Amino acid sequence: MLTKKVFTPGPTQVPKSVLEEVTGHITYHRSKEFKEFHLNLIKRLKSIFFTKHSLHILTTSGTGALETAVVNFCKPGEKTLFVNQGRFGMRWGSLCKAYGLDALEVCIEPGKAIQLDDLTRVNLNDIQTVFFTHTETSTGTLTDLRTLTDYVKNNSDALVVADTVASIGAVEFKMDDWRIDVAVSASQKGLMSPPGLSMIAYSEKAKEKMMSNPMNRFYLDLRKFAENLNEGFTPWTPAIGIFYGLNKACDIVEDYGIEKWWEKTSDCASYVRKEAVQQGFGLFSKYPTDSLTAVSMPEGIPSGALITNMREKYGIQMANGQAEFKDKIFRISHMGDLYLEDFKQLMSIIKDEFKLIKKAA
Repeated sequence: MLTKKVFTPGPTQVPKSVLEEVTGHITYHRSKEFKEFHLNLIKRLKSIFFTKHSLHILTTSGTGALETAVVNFCKPGEKTLFVNQGRFGMRWGSLCKAYGLDALEVCIEPGKAIQLDDLTRVNLNDIQTVFFTHTETSTGTLTDLRTLTDYVKNNSDALVVADTVASIGAVEFKMDDWRIDVAVSASQKGLMSPPGLSMIAYSEKAKEKMMSNPMNRFYLDLRKFAENLNEGFTPWTPAIGIFYGLNKACDIVEDYGIEKWWEKTSDCASYVRKEAVQQGFGLFSKYPTDSLTAVSMPEGIPSGALITNMREKYGIQMANGQAEFKDKIFRISHMGDLYLEDFKQLMSIIKDEFKLIKKAA
């Protein structure tokens, strides 16, 4: 019997040892103990982001970190560019518009990823900030962030901001080498911790803009985070238990080795994609990420039927498609505390349940 049950693309399966750390620690967030712990955790996260620049841990969801990026690194009324190739790429545009920015949209068909040719057709003149989504979890698609960032950097003075919520700890990402200015992530995906924390890392160039930015902000004002970090603290009361859980997750990733951890995720993704096709499913994304697989259903069979059976009969959680793709696809995460043997058992159960559903259809 499959003992691991969470195969959704966030929250992901959390190791028991991480959960024990979450519930096993409560301490004063202005104490010397927490200061030393906090600074060390930031150092560890920097190594996972592959950056030597500033990094803060926020007590927000991933969307909170996205909004933090907009209000700190965009000035009022400035011209921005965002790539809409799914629900989370679209979110960048919604956030920019909420703050009155002049947001130019590049719209890509869901299941496809923006290519260099798409970007070369955009006039980057006067664009101050470009927003990308590295892993688009609504479609299971990976963006070639390194190539696109090179083009932006070589043809403009814009900041490059990346949603890496479903990338950090799951697929290759090297912030400094790839010249990313701002990267945002969260605790509940590749870092296999409970929801509640997000992280934001930013370059010196981004920091200079942040410090002089007149955009109104308060709770999400990174100037306050930078000032308080000089003393080793957060400006607001943090989700202390999740901080300790995240630290334990860093133990697991570091012991495994981050590159090997990426390889583990890739091996699981390759297996799932191969099995899905052999079982009669399709693959929704033309540029699949290793973080998760978006599996297409045969015509006339809703994915909700399979998802419901898996949940009610086995307690296994998978994700449906979102918006117009509901009941057309289902999504299986490869992130978190999951290994190849878990996916072998999962795909075997899916195979049996899919046969029953087809027979009944």
